[in-house]
Amino acid sequence: MAPEQVQLLFRRRLSEICARFEDWQMPVTVRGVIGEVRPDHWRRRESTPLLDEKTGTAILLDISPSLLEGDGLHAGERVRVCGLLRAHLHQGQVMSRFEVLAVGRDAEEKADRQREELLQFLRGTPPQRRSFPTREGARMLLLGIGVGVDRLKSMEQALGGFWTERNVTFRAVQGDGAAGQSLHGVEEDIVFLVIAGAQAVETESAMFMKALLHCPAYRVLVYDAAADDGLPSAILPHMVDCFFRTTVEAATFIRQQSSVVRQHQDEERAHQEELAALRASLAALAERPGETSSLSPLFLFLAGLCLGGGLVAASLWGLHHLFQGG
Repeated sequence: MAPEQVQLLFRRRLSEICARFEDWQMPVTVRGVIGEVRPDHWRRRESTPLLDEKTGTAILLDISPSLLEGDGLHAGERVRVCGLLRAHLHQGQVMSRFEVLAVGRDAEEKADRQREELLQFLRGTPPQRRSFPTREGARMLLLGIGVGVDRLKSMEQALGGFWTERNVTFRAVQGDGAAGQSLHGVEEDIVFLVIAGAQAVETESAMFMKALLHCPAYRVLVYDAAADDGLPSAILPHMVDCFFRTTVEAATFIRQQSSVVRQHQDEERAHQEELAALRASLAALAERPGETSSLSPLFLFLAGLCLGGGLVAASLWGLHHLFQGG
């Protein structure tokens, strides 16, 4: 209800309220704007006005302004108040009063404040992109927000044989607060973030965005929602390194990238083994003084050429993949 509707109800049902006071125990929820308390306000009953946004009609909340300020609420904010409609006699007139049971920011007011805080944060902190990890022994944090551990573990097979419980940590949390704590100081190389569709709005807080942007790991995001639900968030996908609409697509991408990295690691390891074997052969020949003098200059030239060529090839291969990864 709006404050004007409460006043209208009070005027129309005043006789019934006074005659059957004990029966008026039904809580009423009123939505309005906190008003200013005048300095000359009657202080025997310390009250705070609640204003109707459209008409300016006010009802008095039976609550001290200091109690509202203690909850972080101030004049001009939109709130939702749950309470009981009462009456009291003031200067010979029967006046309405509202006995407050609970008070909190209106959902729209809270969303507006959250959106403004988020925009202010994003203006000062542009997103940073990271590269898929290439080091051996990489680890992954499979983090679910509003998604259970069983659901997360069911995705393990889609990740491929590179990722098992040996190098994957499964963690399920509820709400952006716990998720932000999990992202803070994460030690894993990849964060596979799975958010339930119902939790998408909550994760658009400045606190969670800050934790996500400062997370040092490679971030992959997916919404665990129905295909026809659309995109729950328009901002969060731009804050990560990769975003996918389904868990299958995200897991496939991680499996493919892991396969490419493993292939490059195997090739690099093979190059290093070839160079090590060539160095060992040359060292063995150098340790034979009797046979070294009989080696032809052509053989020594070819051996040096092979060694130098191997080193150059390894360097070019490393530079190629370095620039390709960048």
